[in-house]
Amino acid sequence: MAVSELVGSAITAMRRVKYVSPRPSMLPFLVWEYGLGELTPYVPNLYDLIDQGVRWQRLRGTVSAIAIGLGWIGYTAKLEEAWTGRRWWNSFQLRFDTLPAKDLPDLERIEGITSLSVPKRSMLRRGVFAYDVGAVALDDTLLDGALLEDESGVAVTQAGTLWSFGRTYEHEHTLTEAEGLAIGNWLDPVSDEGLLWANLDIPWVEADFLWADDPVMQRRAILAGWFVGKPLYLRLSSAAGVIGYRLCRAVRAVRQQFGGAYSFAGSAYEPSAAAGNLYVEAMTDFGDANDVTCIEAALMVGAERAPGVKPGKAWLRPSELTAGTAIAAWPVSIPLRTTVRERFKLMMRF
Repeated sequence: MAVSELVGSAITAMRRVKYVSPRPSMLPFLVWEYGLGELTPYVPNLYDLIDQGVRWQRLRGTVSAIAIGLGWIGYTAKLEEAWTGRRWWNSFQLRFDTLPAKDLPDLERIEGITSLSVPKRSMLRRGVFAYDVGAVALDDTLLDGALLEDESGVAVTQAGTLWSFGRTYEHEHTLTEAEGLAIGNWLDPVSDEGLLWANLDIPWVEADFLWADDPVMQRRAILAGWFVGKPLYLRLSSAAGVIGYRLCRAVRAVRQQFGGAYSFAGSAYEPSAAAGNLYVEAMTDFGDANDVTCIEAALMVGAERAPGVKPGKAWLRPSELTAGTAIAAWPVSIPLRTTVRERFKLMMRF
């Protein structure tokens, strides 16, 4: 007896039901059929896994498989293999196009998918974005085994992969009269009489400018030079209060110059004793703060370390710094993380 047209079409549809909009209840069975079960801990969307899983299986062991796998969780990265002359020659690192949104579980998913995508001999050593300090080869020298031979990064997962990420924030601020008087560094704007010694509070030997110079620039240079050589701290605060203080690593009077040592807002600046701008930079270290959102950054002037705090300590808890005056505060919204070094650049005008 001939099969009716209705039954025939139903049989044909059954053959393709798993390829065209499969039901959620079918997904675990399709994952098993395609041999993709080992990926399920790292790929939350099984529809994405089914859609490209077969192609991933065919390309497994190649760079293309890594690209497909990272695409499942919304990331792209460039694979960079280690130099063949190194002891860990079979390792590689991933250079991300964007900063991973979270440390956990995203980094564990990246590790898992990548390790399943590459050949068995290859090992993920490191992931980087915007902050990458490589190791210096010092074998057979007196510095063999020193910290210079270590790469930047920190391990936060059980696999021990290093993660080295960075972000940069820039802020421009003009010193106000109230701030200048509070810290003891203020000169009234230059009048028709010019800049008078009677109004200055600096030794002769520190007046690194000519009498023929523009009085306005002289004033700016004096105000900027006052900060140089003083220990300044960047205060990071959350909604609950102060998170901590980071010692500023650069406090320089600078002038704009092509090829200068510092960059700010797309321009280069060079240190100069007679310059009328102040460049301040601070950078947190891996693990300074974690799982807290910074909502304000400010510069602390005249602060002192609490008794017992070591002179070389760069990250201080709220109780480890006393006194001081906060200036140049600006609002931010930064989720501080263990794997990210936050770089703050402040350009102060006068």
